[in-house]
Amino acid sequence: MQNALTVPDLVDQAAQAWRDSLALRVEAFELAQTTERAYYAGASKFLTWCKAQGVDLVTGESVLRWQADLFTQGMRPNTVSVWLAGVRSFFGWAVGNRLVTVDPTTGVKGPKRKGTSKRHLRDPLTDSEVLRVLGKPDPTTAQGARDGAILALLAYCALRSVEIHRADLGDLQTQGGRLVLLLQGKGRREKDEIAVIPAPAEEALHDWLSARGQKSGSLFYSLSPRSWGERLSLRAIRGLVKGYYQAAGVAGERKTTHSLRHSAITKAAQVLPLQKVQGMARHASPETTAIYYHEIDRLTNPAEDVISYGGKVM
Repeated sequence: MQNALTVPDLVDQAAQAWRDSLALRVEAFELAQTTERAYYAGASKFLTWCKAQGVDLVTGESVLRWQADLFTQGMRPNTVSVWLAGVRSFFGWAVGNRLVTVDPTTGVKGPKRKGTSKRHLRDPLTDSEVLRVLGKPDPTTAQGARDGAILALLAYCALRSVEIHRADLGDLQTQGGRLVLLLQGKGRREKDEIAVIPAPAEEALHDWLSARGQKSGSLFYSLSPRSWGERLSLRAIRGLVKGYYQAAGVAGERKTTHSLRHSAITKAAQVLPLQKVQGMARHASPETTAIYYHEIDRLTNPAEDVISYGGKVM
């Protein structure tokens, strides 16, 4: 059975409705805003390509041809994978709403993402850099206390930006005598994971809670006069981290907000077994966590150090 709507129909009738659906998922904290934008960009690029190529009814072959065309334009595999995820999301939604009868992305594997199993694309911070960044917020002010708590959760609990963004005051609980934060992690629908908060992060968090008060709602909110009390956006979180990096003299394109999480996982992987670190990092696959161990071993015990000429090992 063919799809019920042609490409022009999909563009005219379905694209905006799908975007409204994505926006609703963002409002329900089921989807990150950055993911929404990436999905919409990918589906839009594909539908525009179909119109330009005269594709009327989309098939799996159409998707593969589009993918091949992107590579001829010099697009990287990671970029193509993200855009393809948007196409999958669009047609999955369209099938679910009975706008089309066949999902053309079914069976399309997508490009292999090079390098993701061998190394990270971002660098961790050095110990000195982490301490300099953590020392920049002024805990005697409300903003400094808030920002200090955010930085501490990133650096000591390996939280993701989206987990900071989604956190509510009610997510703070005591379990087994330890303060924990319930988390709705990457790709999760519910807050079914926890971060155990160690003493340095707990102290910073209590400084913020003293200033914040007991009002229910988002754990971290805006203190700007224009948006006071609104949940702190992902953009604002990344912006404040970038600001403290600059104040601390941390430089480098590969050092981003994610680098604090990267630093925490790297430190833990230096002393703990993989299973424990995987639990802290909340990685779905142990293979993802294993990358940290590979990187650490590559530098601390390099094969190059055993190379000897003339019987002497350096």
